[in-house]
Amino acid sequence: MRIFVFLILAITINSTITLAQQSIPDSVSITFKVIIPESTPEDATIFWAGSLNHWDPGTHGAGFGQKEYARPLTYPDGNWTITIKAPKNSEESYKYTRGSIYSAEEQADYTYRPTRNVIFDESKTIVDTVEAWHDLPPKSLTEYWPLLKLKEADITIMNNKYIMDGTHTILYDQSTGAQFYDFKESATKVKKIPENFYDVVYYYQKISATTNDLQLITAAKTAPEGPWTIFVDQNGDKKISTSEKAFKIHDDKEKYDWSEKVPVREIRNDQVIIDSVRFSIQHAHDLPSKYSSSPNTNAPDLTFKLPYKNRQATLNGQQFYISAIYFMPFNSYHQLLIDHNQNDTLEVGSGSNEVYSTDFSQMRKTQKYFTYPTFKLGDKNWQIANIDPHGKWVRLRPATNKSTNERITIGKPAPNWQATTVNGDEIGSEKLEGSYVLLDFWGSWCGPCIEEIPLLQKVYHQFKNQNLQLVGFAYESETSLDKALKEYQLSWPQILDQSGKYSAKFLVHGYPTHFLIGPNGKILEKGSSLRGEQLIPTLEKYLK
Repeated sequence: MRIFVFLILAITINSTITLAQQSIPDSVSITFKVIIPESTPEDATIFWAGSLNHWDPGTHGAGFGQKEYARPLTYPDGNWTITIKAPKNSEESYKYTRGSIYSAEEQADYTYRPTRNVIFDESKTIVDTVEAWHDLPPKSLTEYWPLLKLKEADITIMNNKYIMDGTHTILYDQSTGAQFYDFKESATKVKKIPENFYDVVYYYQKISATTNDLQLITAAKTAPEGPWTIFVDQNGDKKISTSEKAFKIHDDKEKYDWSEKVPVREIRNDQVIIDSVRFSIQHAHDLPSKYSSSPNTNAPDLTFKLPYKNRQATLNGQQFYISAIYFMPFNSYHQLLIDHNQNDTLEVGSGSNEVYSTDFSQMRKTQKYFTYPTFKLGDKNWQIANIDPHGKWVRLRPATNKSTNERITIGKPAPNWQATTVNGDEIGSEKLEGSYVLLDFWGSWCGPCIEEIPLLQKVYHQFKNQNLQLVGFAYESETSLDKALKEYQLSWPQILDQSGKYSAKFLVHGYPTHFLIGPNGKILEKGSSLRGEQLIPTLEKYLK
């Protein structure tokens, strides 16, 4: 499960400029007027989404790690308009949406619409025309866009040797969590705690996909010099009692955990439904050095776990699955999975072709938020046109018959690649033929990647004269990579993979990811055998 431990933190690291609402020195305001298709629903809300507001399509505030940056257009005098301010002469990219990535604009022929660009050189009015929406089929093609019912599914998802049965990442207190999402005062108000609590720290975690409700967790001492005790608000009343004790931390180097069902308030069809979910917390004494639950260095570090929401559908006898993070709507983030090798297990680790993600982290970094993965069922290619936020249905639309990536499998040839390193050297699979090659897909924003740098440095010096070539693919901006190279003194070739081009070629679904390629160009090892304490013994097996 380690590869997903820092999922939520990782997606928040690459922040961009927020949509300006305050005064910007030497700035320019531009008014955008938008003409929309007749097929647009009468109750629609139109959003301007782009490089000024995290490419927020109107759904970012729905989940932990996603602050709300969306600003809707207004409709005065029968025109959809919005006025935006930005630094003078700045160039920005944008698109229009009706509240999710699936309701984004497309071209009249229902192909992907490239992002629009604007230079804030002077105050002016720009008139844009939305030709079509991604989720609304033309009447003549409605029957070719199947609307499928989704039903709950009991599935096994594997990442290498780990069973992926839920989201597992750091639990934050209010001061740390406020960096990543917007707290509502009503959601963080604590009504009552015992009088004998000392040094109280409040942690919060979003648990509902449709409300702003937060699960309250409290760390406190019951004596001034006593050990920390963790309490969980188990009935959702915003009160902490001594009977809600989860565990006491007697030893800072030991792990303690707790798991019980807690109530969840959901809104479906304008009706409030009280459900429940198993919520688990664990004392984490071994987080990477740059990660913590609280700026209070004495407060306990905690992690939490929530299950996935899994759904299943069938099209022309072909089954596929959709898995979502519990506290996010299905139309904000999900993974579509297909059991291509028919082994009753769905693989999501790097190198697998059984997972297709709506990956908002990658889309934001490349400034092309509205892209849609293509997947193959039988002999046809499809995209998701729209999906119910509660996971009740999904609408598919035909996709162009472009080739799909083959699974990265041990014993098979590795994908061919060519690149230019940050030092300007040409490098690629052909030039490295005859050597053992260790590929490292990483990013300086990724805590586990940084933790592995000392090990990779040891590998580089130990094996550089034994026919081993180490190559890094950094998934981040050029500025942050330059800073990281200076800070960590990396001696092996580094390739800037800002657009995710090389990560996509190797089907990388998490960071760090390593592949070992043999002199004949075939994959020798991948996954857990190249991580942590197993890396050097694995290399020694081939290089002795």
